[in-house]
Amino acid sequence: MLNDYSDKQTWQLFSEGKTKGVFQLESNLGKSWSKKLSPNNIEELSALIAIIRPGCLKAYVDGKSMSQHFIDRKHGREDVTYLHESLEEILAPTYGVLVYQEQSMRIAQKVAGFNLQEADELRKAIGKKKADLMAKVKKKFIAGAKKVGLVNKEEAEEIFGWIQASSRYAFNKSHSISYAVCSYWSAYQKAHNPQEFFLSYLFYASEKQDPHQEVYELVSEAKLFDIKVRTPSLKNFKSKFNVKNNKLYFGIKDIKSLTGKTGDKVADAILECEKERSKKITDFTWVEILFFLAPKINSTAFKALASIGFFRDFNTKVTRNQALYEYDIYKVLTKAEQKWIIENYETKKWNSFIEVLRSVAPTKKEGGGTSKAQRKQIIENEIQLLLDPPYDLSDDPQWIIDQETRFLGCPISLTKIETSNTSDANTTCKDIFNGKKGKNLCVAANVTRSSDYTITKGDSKGKTMSFLTIEDESCLLDSVVVFPKTREKYKYILYEGNNLVFCGSVTGDDNSFIIDKIYEI
Repeated sequence: MLNDYSDKQTWQLFSEGKTKGVFQLESNLGKSWSKKLSPNNIEELSALIAIIRPGCLKAYVDGKSMSQHFIDRKHGREDVTYLHESLEEILAPTYGVLVYQEQSMRIAQKVAGFNLQEADELRKAIGKKKADLMAKVKKKFIAGAKKVGLVNKEEAEEIFGWIQASSRYAFNKSHSISYAVCSYWSAYQKAHNPQEFFLSYLFYASEKQDPHQEVYELVSEAKLFDIKVRTPSLKNFKSKFNVKNNKLYFGIKDIKSLTGKTGDKVADAILECEKERSKKITDFTWVEILFFLAPKINSTAFKALASIGFFRDFNTKVTRNQALYEYDIYKVLTKAEQKWIIENYETKKWNSFIEVLRSVAPTKKEGGGTSKAQRKQIIENEIQLLLDPPYDLSDDPQWIIDQETRFLGCPISLTKIETSNTSDANTTCKDIFNGKKGKNLCVAANVTRSSDYTITKGDSKGKTMSFLTIEDESCLLDSVVVFPKTREKYKYILYEGNNLVFCGSVTGDDNSFIIDKIYEI
């Protein structure tokens, strides 16, 4: 099985660019070029990993990179040509493109008569990029070529310059092939066991340079596999990311304020409450949560849990804002008053927090739980605050997004665009990601990332274009291009975090979404 690289589902994953988390191809660059090349065997996958290195990407011939030449030749959009006929034997497997270090070494051997040591010295010289060393090797190459006689001086200089440009930051083939094997098997797991793949990678994401961005991108891509991602809740309060009932859940320790021992204490507190009350935490009322669980959890942790919807599973619906609001009022109660409530809970069976306060407000002489008339007045004031809150306790969608981003690194329950009117959209990010083509395509989406690039060649030299990553409720889309003319017109609204409608076309083989009109929602 380990020598079998024929799984169609795996190769389909590469061709669709669904390579987030796949070894060597997890970046936007890797995803984009994987879709462009659509490899269907290990040799092509190895070449893909090699051509997205700076050597091929930055070596330009006839107005485009050698990487793009490779793609176009592979798909038959461009004839396979060779810088010199003598190079055909060496470069035929890579469509006439110099991809690997070994090819440079073989060319030096064939054209300039280098022995293996001299060819390796050429490779090292190119890698070190030292002008004096390169001049020495070039002189030797030109002299050797003259002696061998396959090419003239001008051709030898052209070949050497080509080797020099293409071989910088290039891979050797053995390295690239081994990477390709690892890449294939990680893609295989993603194609056949997506839930487990995403779960494993979410664990790994915490070690990344920007873990929250990694998590954000993974959560978005999970949508392409119809995997539902959920925040932690009382129905599922594992310590770390986990899968349950075909859903991928964040764990308690994945909440920013609950990492390490704090998260462990929350889980222990829940289990302790279940044991004390002889029932599952999901059978607790909101009143029981406040008076039996809340005292066992520090205030910062409890508020973080409430903010991400941890207590959403009750039969008695409690909004996140209501949970936070009533928790603050609960904290006004003294230890003695809280103790009285706990001691009387089984006989009183209060259905709501306001019923609790109405029972506790009278002094003990009056049959309540307060000690003094002064405390009675304080609690009665809190009752009024419950009856007439100073602000709306419903959960505004944007507020939910902000809280989940704050505590989990990204919005889970909602996407940023879901807070806006998207009626002007006629397609989705997922449709375009999956290959939808045409003109006058409009997507309502949030700008999650914007990168500007100053053009260095051609008629647009010196002008700025933008590459965007946008997101709607369906997924992230990172192949969005705004050329200089359009960018100049809309640059004042083209910033990260803004909700916009993007209209344009997808007509090329690389599935880039070319934008020609943008307007705010």
